[in-house]
Amino acid sequence: MSNSSFLSADDHLSFNDFLDNILVDFPPQSPVMLSPGSDNSTKNTNSSSSGSEDGEPHKWTVNNIEDQRRKRLLSNRESARRSRKRKQKHLENITNQVTRYETGNQELVKQLWFVNHNGHMIRKENQRLRVESVRLQQRLYGLQQLLTNRPELQHSLLPSAWPCNNNVYVPIIN
Repeated sequence: MSNSSFLSADDHLSFNDFLDNILVDFPPQSPVMLSPGSDNSTKNTNSSSSGSEDGEPHKWTVNNIEDQRRKRLLSNRESARRSRKRKQKHLENITNQVTRYETGNQELVKQLWFVNHNGHMIRKENQRLRVESVRLQQRLYGLQQLLTNRPELQHSLLPSAWPCNNNVYVPIIN
């Protein structure tokens, strides 16, 4: 192992320099090439320390790293696209839910107005009926007082006290 990977505290490396140093310290093995029809015992290996015979050291590894980087970038783009799509769908769902809630709220407001309006009308009618009831009770009390104070009027007022009984003959039993 060379001393290039062991730096003092004063040395500063960029990430690319770090990767280059690692590649120098740990040269990649050449890929195993199998010829068609051969078995695993006849592997074609490259024994040179440079990793390549054509004068470009570590080209396979650098290309492999670049391929991995490109794949990672594509994967990240696809993931971001899916994430944006999920976010858009979620936003549409929330927007639809808000619309449904607003519609439901408007319907509830209409129902509340209807109930309040009808409640007000019923309270007014109830008040009118109470006043009429008191008036009729006073009238009835007055008629009762008249009948009890003047017994001679009992027989003459009886048929006309109730207009619906005016045509009906009711015998008076003494």
